[in-house]
Amino acid sequence: MKFQVEKAVLQDVLQSAISAVPNKSTLQILNNFSLRLEGNFLEVSATDLDLGIRVKVEVQGERDGAVVVNARKLFDQIKNLVDPSITTIDFDVKDYLTTIRWSERGKASITGFDASDFPPFPEIEDGEHLVLAAGELAFLADKTLFATSNDTTRLTLNGIYLESKDGFVSMVATDGHRLGKALLEQEGVVLERGIIVPPKAIQHVLRAVSSDATIEVSVSSSYIMFSSDGVQVISKLIEGPYPKYENVIPQKFERTVQAKTVEFLNKIRSVISMANARTRQIRLQIDGNALDLSAADPNVGGDSYEALAVTHQGEGSFSIGFNGQYLSEILSMCKSEEVLLKMNSPVGACIIEPVGEGMNFSFLLMPLRLVDE
Repeated sequence: MKFQVEKAVLQDVLQSAISAVPNKSTLQILNNFSLRLEGNFLEVSATDLDLGIRVKVEVQGERDGAVVVNARKLFDQIKNLVDPSITTIDFDVKDYLTTIRWSERGKASITGFDASDFPPFPEIEDGEHLVLAAGELAFLADKTLFATSNDTTRLTLNGIYLESKDGFVSMVATDGHRLGKALLEQEGVVLERGIIVPPKAIQHVLRAVSSDATIEVSVSSSYIMFSSDGVQVISKLIEGPYPKYENVIPQKFERTVQAKTVEFLNKIRSVISMANARTRQIRLQIDGNALDLSAADPNVGGDSYEALAVTHQGEGSFSIGFNGQYLSEILSMCKSEEVLLKMNSPVGACIIEPVGEGMNFSFLLMPLRLVDE
């Protein structure tokens, strides 16, 4: 195998692919890139067996071939060529020995392996398909990724639930304490069943493609593949079923509170420093159109208070506690001027929505039980 490639192009390709190389693996072959040249196209692949990335780029090909080389060594070698005069890299592979040359005297060699030993990527041919703009996928991910769980005993909550029905593509994620849901209107797209996608697959796609790219999503019974501009990210799906999250979303509410988003967020930040370090609990006391915020930590003898004007609809006064960190994170994702909190009781789910047309996302946050002193 022999080819020449622009240094900047190669570095970008390796940067995209290396995120699929496992940090530690008992299978030596997974610590490598697979390089395959056909004509003037170089394909670089990496996988940890759960997630794989394949990137194709145009080069000046001279001799077709394939080789497997140590990913970290190759990536570091190219990344460390910081001399601005280095613009192109020559690759020459003979008997698995990969020689990399960047100047008349500058070169390095890496001993490679037979490319046939590299695990093949699964093919998705007869699955279901949908097409998303990169911005649309980023929107769905931005409103849901934060709520995925790390609980190894409930693996379905470690992923994002993707479904398409009734003219909408939706993503949902929850860890049992908070939930994010986002929708996109897209007619004619139907996934026969909802699927659970590992978050890192979506993160890898959004890092690897341009912000104005179009992404084709292909789904089989066990895998999902994202394809765009010579980049393919393929991942195993998390086996379901996903919890029936609709059952925890109230349909009617006895109380609503509408507040200016930035002001509300700033007030939370003003009091949260005095919250308990473990629970991060803050108290919201609602009386008429006044909202009082407070936090206290008896363990260190500290407390804090703030207040803001709101529009409150509901009977009498009301107190509810939240993890202030979770609440401020949700409010920061509501890019609207005002935000609406919908509640029934101090221990029931609270729905948080941006106020405005066409927002198409909402959040659920479970309260923390208040302990009155």
